[in-house]
Amino acid sequence: MWAVVVSVPRRKAQPVLARCLTAALIVSLAAVSGCSGPLRPDAKTSAPQPTSGSPASATSSPASPPSTGPSATSSPRHGSPNPGGLSDAQMVGQLFMTYVYGASATSATPAQRAANVALYGVPTGAQVVRRWHLGGIILIGYNNLDPARPTLASDNVDNAAQITALTRGLQEAATQDGGPPLLVSTDQEGGRVQRITSGVSPRPSQRALASVGRGALECGYVHLGEQLRVLGVNQDLAPDADVVTTASGVIGDRSFGPDPGLDATDVTAAVTGLQGAGVLATLKHWPGHGSTSTDSHLQLAVVHESQSTWHGLDRVPFARAAPLAAAIMVGHLALPAIDPSGAAATFSPILTQGLLRDQLGYRGLIISDSLWMKPARDGGTPGQVASRILTAGIDMMLEPPDLPGAYASVLHAVRTRPTFRARVQDAVQHVLAAKQQVARAPSRPASC
Repeated sequence: MWAVVVSVPRRKAQPVLARCLTAALIVSLAAVSGCSGPLRPDAKTSAPQPTSGSPASATSSPASPPSTGPSATSSPRHGSPNPGGLSDAQMVGQLFMTYVYGASATSATPAQRAANVALYGVPTGAQVVRRWHLGGIILIGYNNLDPARPTLASDNVDNAAQITALTRGLQEAATQDGGPPLLVSTDQEGGRVQRITSGVSPRPSQRALASVGRGALECGYVHLGEQLRVLGVNQDLAPDADVVTTASGVIGDRSFGPDPGLDATDVTAAVTGLQGAGVLATLKHWPGHGSTSTDSHLQLAVVHESQSTWHGLDRVPFARAAPLAAAIMVGHLALPAIDPSGAAATFSPILTQGLLRDQLGYRGLIISDSLWMKPARDGGTPGQVASRILTAGIDMMLEPPDLPGAYASVLHAVRTRPTFRARVQDAVQHVLAAKQQVARAPSRPASC
């Protein structure tokens, strides 16, 4: 594993909100980790062998890291104060969730160090967190959408002890940077999409779980959430809220099934269970990936439905679970019946701000699907993609292929465009609200 130990810089002063969030998160995680005996596995886990791999939430070479501007303790230069007392540089960093290479936060193999430097300008995960003031980290096996290193293992998810040490080290880096704790996520849906195979009981697909009944389903997700939280994972990019109406495509048994009403019941149970264990649930993929066979990793997926069909089908599970869910993931999906421009929801103010925020009334965190996916990479330069995503109403960008380029562009826009600055401040408010939810003590359902 990594041979170099990185020296830790002198601790910076933390904003009040960051100190409070950090203290609350430490207390909450300590309470979970202190449970005696192994966590009870899900009774319904006779699953096929799970696989680990590239993001399923599912370019150009990055420039040299730009100056991040003011230090973590500086005040914003323009307009109203930034949320959480963050500097402009810290605030912009909260908009990004990415992966890093390495089994630990401060060490790496030579190949992993080279990958981190190529992508982020620094060699270790802890340095990436501090350099870019990240809002979140996603744990993956590898990223097969990166043409430069499609088979390079990240070593993020080798075993339970390693995962716990990695997440702890990354959270320490966020604390040392003076910002709030990280959102630490992974894709742990069940079936063929479950990144962690040690410390978490293997689970069947969502389709297989649809038959177990709401009570058993909710408790199964409670147990999953408890296991993830012990490892330091505080956000699951699940459940899949897509209503599958086509036999082909990337969703398949990742969905609870073809009936929107039954799906809505199951999705709500999954959200209640995960969040009862203190792990944020993330509905995906808005506005619904189940009726298209196109793989949105590879090209823009178009939902060929009328507005009324979409309203009575794809919208139903999202609408039912949205009041409870901490996060919703927006997919690279076009819905021409509602946005005739044919733009992906990732870039569409009509489908995200208009349909999800304004019409559905969703008030939680909105996160993009991976920006390594081709429809996102085709959306322009790193700065143009970031600007379009934020303008569409998304709060957090997942896995930007060129983090330095996107970060520099957003930071410049924040300092020069008051309207854009206000949009970023609003996005960061949603990120910090999600982190405050993580910091609260879990509330396990009494029935479990």
